[in-house]
Amino acid sequence: MKRLIGLSVLCSMFFLTACGEQTLTIRSTLEGDQYIRNNLATLDQEDFSQLTPQGQPVKEEQLTQFKKVLESNPQTRYSRYGDGLYRYSSSGELLYYTKWEEVDGSHKLTTLEFPPS
Repeated sequence: MKRLIGLSVLCSMFFLTACGEQTLTIRSTLEGDQYIRNNLATLDQEDFSQLTPQGQPVKEEQLTQFKKVLESNPQTRYSRYGDGLYRYSSSGELLYYTKWEEVDGSHKLTTLEFPPS
């Protein structure tokens, strides 16, 4: 019985460790947007760059502006057209536009734009 419990614990640890090393796979435009909004407080430049295709990094200023926009607008709505997503404030003001494209089986953020201030 002790061996069975020990084996179960060992297998659980192995499974959890392996899951932590798996790369993030975003399957859709909406899933990518939701992931960013849910994890915005902890996302840094390096983490955010993993969501973009290689060679298309998001600038630090864009990430900072993105965080400010979402932190100041906790209630939002969206409309999606193809691979593009438009995020609006609860009053209907456009907050940002993103475009996601499938790259090697995962959706990557290729465009992040804000309306003129």
